[in-house]
Amino acid sequence: MAKTAPKAPLAADNMVLADGELLDLSNRHLAALLAWLIPGAGHFYQRRYFKSAVFSISIFSCFILGMLMAGGRCVYASWNETEKRWQYVLQAGIGLPAMPAAVQAWRARAGERPLWSESFMTAPRSTREIDDWNRLTASGFDMGTLYTMIAGLLNIMVIFDAFAGPLPPPTPQRRREPKPDQPDESAATSATSDSKEKL
Repeated sequence: MAKTAPKAPLAADNMVLADGELLDLSNRHLAALLAWLIPGAGHFYQRRYFKSAVFSISIFSCFILGMLMAGGRCVYASWNETEKRWQYVLQAGIGLPAMPAAVQAWRARAGERPLWSESFMTAPRSTREIDDWNRLTASGFDMGTLYTMIAGLLNIMVIFDAFAGPLPPPTPQRRREPKPDQPDESAATSATSDSKEKL
C-alpha cells in the first residue's frame, strides 16, 4: 500500500486570518468575557494594545458623558408597575460600570437601603419622580440614556471583535461580462420591455 502524505496541521482554534496575517486571539472565550466586564480589557489580554486603548477611551467617554448629562440617574434597572426599563438591557452591555444599577435594584426589591447614594443608579419610585428628573436636567436625562445605551451597544461590537477577530473588508462584486456567444441579459430585458411598450 502506498503511504499517504501527512495532513498539514490545522490552525489552532484561537488563530484567525486578518489582513493576510495570522492573529492570535489567545483564549477567545476569556477575551470576550473580559471585553464585556471592562471595555478594552479583552484586547489588552490579547496584546492588541492599540485597539484596547481606542475602545476603552471611546466607550468609557460615551458612558461617562451620558452619566454626567443626566446627573448619574439615567442608568438603573427597573421592571415594575412604575417603569419597565428596557434601556438597561443595552446599557448593561458595558459590563461592570453598569452593574451597580443591578445591585441597587436587587437591594430595593429586598427592602434594603441602597448600597450607595440614593441618587446613584437607583430606580425612580414614581412616574412623578421621572418627570422631576426630566425637568431638572432639561433634555439631559433622555440624552444621557441615549449615550449610555450607545456605549453598551458599541461594547457588544467590541466583544465580538475580541471573540472572532476583525471582520474582513467586503469584496466588491464584479459584474460578469457576457460571453461572445451569449446575449447580454440586460440588453435582452430592455429590448423585451421596448417591444411590449410598442404593442
